[in-house]
Amino acid sequence: MMKIPPDVLAYIADHYQAHSNSLVFFSGGEESSDGTIFRFKDPLDDQLIKIMFFDNQGEKQTILKLKARLDFLAFLQRNKVPVINLVDSKRGEMIVTLKSENGTWIAYGMQKEPGTPASEKKWDPHTFSSWGSAIGKLHRVSQNYPSWQSCVDPVSGEQFLNWEEEWHAFSEMCQEKLILEKWVQIHRKLTALPINRESFGFIHNDPHIWNLRKHNDKITLLDFDVANHHWFINDIAIACQHVLFIHSGGLTAPVHDREKLVGFLNAFWDGYQRENDLDKFWLSHLDLFFAYRRILLYLVMAGWRESVPQLRKSWKDMIINEPVVLGEYPK
Repeated sequence: MMKIPPDVLAYIADHYQAHSNSLVFFSGGEESSDGTIFRFKDPLDDQLIKIMFFDNQGEKQTILKLKARLDFLAFLQRNKVPVINLVDSKRGEMIVTLKSENGTWIAYGMQKEPGTPASEKKWDPHTFSSWGSAIGKLHRVSQNYPSWQSCVDPVSGEQFLNWEEEWHAFSEMCQEKLILEKWVQIHRKLTALPINRESFGFIHNDPHIWNLRKHNDKITLLDFDVANHHWFINDIAIACQHVLFIHSGGLTAPVHDREKLVGFLNAFWDGYQRENDLDKFWLSHLDLFFAYRRILLYLVMAGWRESVPQLRKSWKDMIINEPVVLGEYPK
């Protein structure tokens, strides 16, 4: 769990008209998390604060990226996409920053959504369809967003937040030769894909089941902190993550129930098509994006994979051998 100094908590809480004693741990803080979320006690118990820490290297770029992502989230809110709502500080700031000796603490506020997390173990086609509708609407609305291939730094003119930048960042994390070779092969395949406004744009980039909130029939998308310009199909592949982990195999272990994956996609795709008309051509590339996600998670979740030797071996075998997971869809 990431420890946040008391003076940092007090500084951030004050910006939201609260005392640090009113902050209660809510979620996050693990190895795979990019921050820690707190909720307030009464009377602000419907508000959350996400706190992150970034070292001094690339601080300006980090803040620039976060603001770009929150601007995109605000755009989605205005266009009635079911996403979490941002809450400005008492000074009207979208983000609050506090410099320290080793880096910068960054926080932003949001409303606590009613309902509960979606269950990764419960098989609920209605939820899958609503989830697909939420992602479909996001992709449809994002086609009207000013940026769709990358953001541009207004000062330097440099491009940022694009799939190539993401790919390079993970290649630098990779210390295993065979894994890196597969990562490079995936890069070659991705560069051969078409890029157009109907299939590529600013996306959520992490809409797995643990980033959803469910209330009655409504699905709300949470956590836009890795939102990026990417292929729309990547969001769909990531939505399959819990199925590949828990129900069907195909991510860290061999496929043992392909029909579960097909069943999930049938329900999800039905909801998605109600909101966005993505060419079915892209569904034939899901295995490529599963392979991309498999390596990305292998690198991000290093602590977990190393703590379970059999998991590490199985996961690595899946990367090196890259078996067919879905193949043709529909079957």
